[in-house]
Amino acid sequence: MKFFCSINPKKSTMKKITSILTLLFITQLSISQCLEEVTDFGNNMVIPMYNVTGTVELTLNGDDTITLDLGADFMTAAGPDIRAFLVNSNGLTDTQLANTQISALENLQFGLVGSATVNQNGAKSFTIDIPPTSDIQDFDKVFFYCLQFNQFWDFGSYTSYSPATCNLILSTQEINFAAATVWPNPVQNRVHLASSGLNALSVKIYDLLGNIVIDYGRIAHNETMDVSILNSGLYLIGLTTEEGNSKVERLVVN
Repeated sequence: MKFFCSINPKKSTMKKITSILTLLFITQLSISQCLEEVTDFGNNMVIPMYNVTGTVELTLNGDDTITLDLGADFMTAAGPDIRAFLVNSNGLTDTQLANTQISALENLQFGLVGSATVNQNGAKSFTIDIPPTSDIQDFDKVFFYCLQFNQFWDFGSYTSYSPATCNLILSTQEINFAAATVWPNPVQNRVHLASSGLNALSVKIYDLLGNIVIDYGRIAHNETMDVSILNSGLYLIGLTTEEGNSKVERLVVN
């Protein structure tokens, strides 16, 4: 996750918000990891030699990271800039996905699989952070794609992570997060934290790209936070307990 801290000029009139963010809960695993096999490759009908074969696995870790493992038997055609992505198909058919540029899809990039100097075949492993603005339960495809030429390579499918498929559980602290609220919302200059029944929470405000714009550190119940440096718009406010349980919700700044 990329971090930056900046002081913005006095906020202007808030632009109309056209997208609605639902409340996101970041859950912890009842086990340290959850593994899914990625299958059903062979979706490049135009250039079949680009299709992927071999073992591809995803592991959702208990520290808000996800790992892509390519097995020793992994194979595909060589290319100048083949990269792996986690993708949210968002209801598109396989045919539509194969004809959609990666930049038009919600994606998380794992990294470089093959290039002029990197053999694309064989075992590789990539671990990336899951941004707080992404819900891992929305993703369902692993794409291989040549960025240099915007060329589709292949994709496979896996069973999306969910409480049913990954034994995800909400801790008692997470259930009690109903008592942790920020108000007023929308806010102008100062926002208040109400966290009755919880210890001090770590509080951060993110922009919609997942960058931290304000880090308040640990805030106790019924404290007030200054947001006057923020431009008008939509942000995310993240609350984290000492145990590491987290909650992210939208924050509208007028």
